[in-house]
Amino acid sequence: MNAPEDIVIRVRGLVTRFGAQTVHDGLDLDVRRGEILGVVGPSGCGKSVLLREIVGLDVATAGDIEVFGKNLATLSREERESVEMRWGVMFQEGALFSALTVRENVEAPFREHTDLSPELFGELASLKLVMAGLDTDAHFKTPAQLSGGMRKRAALARALALDPELLFLDEPTAGLDPVTAGRFDALLKELTQALNLTVFLVTHDLDTLAAVCDRVCVLYGGKVAAIGTLAEIKQNATGWIADYFSGPRGRAALDTKGR
Repeated sequence: MNAPEDIVIRVRGLVTRFGAQTVHDGLDLDVRRGEILGVVGPSGCGKSVLLREIVGLDVATAGDIEVFGKNLATLSREERESVEMRWGVMFQEGALFSALTVRENVEAPFREHTDLSPELFGELASLKLVMAGLDTDAHFKTPAQLSGGMRKRAALARALALDPELLFLDEPTAGLDPVTAGRFDALLKELTQALNLTVFLVTHDLDTLAAVCDRVCVLYGGKVAAIGTLAEIKQNATGWIADYFSGPRGRAALDTKGR
């Protein structure tokens, strides 16, 4: 049993409907401090919707979401902003501003949320980009001038700009070749340990699940159908979950990582 202070995200009774479609139907979930939780499930099961509801971009039909012990629906604007300053988000495809250089993209959170000098913006942005594995010659290029893997690293640097405690990642390795995706996984693991992050990671990538995730949450049928380590989930898997983790790709990922 985890103490309340060890639960960074607590979701209870979450219901999400879009017209006649029910995406979440009484979903409960706890995310523990310091873990990398991988969230998987079939297409359309509401993985990214759940992430967007937790960070406040979408509104659930019913249920409660607490982050850092705060019920987000009951907070004032100022209280909510103070909570939001404690997390960073990396969206699908990176969502970088195409007209800005990579460094200017990472400077954006500093400009919006701090009173630091413009000179310090640039220095801090460059530091974050180096932490994310981008050499200085890439800092002054636009996103269009970078490879897919470099854009992902730039987006990660922006998500880490304000030193968050909690990191949300939506399909961070989607569209990357296996070698580049593996390097991103290794970087994420290293940064999570170095910065004491809690990570909520939406992915379809079985290799990422095996390489970096402490626990895996499977969404199916509107609820959390299974949660635990990969070994625990595979041992008790039935139906779609068994097909997902015990198919050729699932077996290859687990065998490669020895999980």
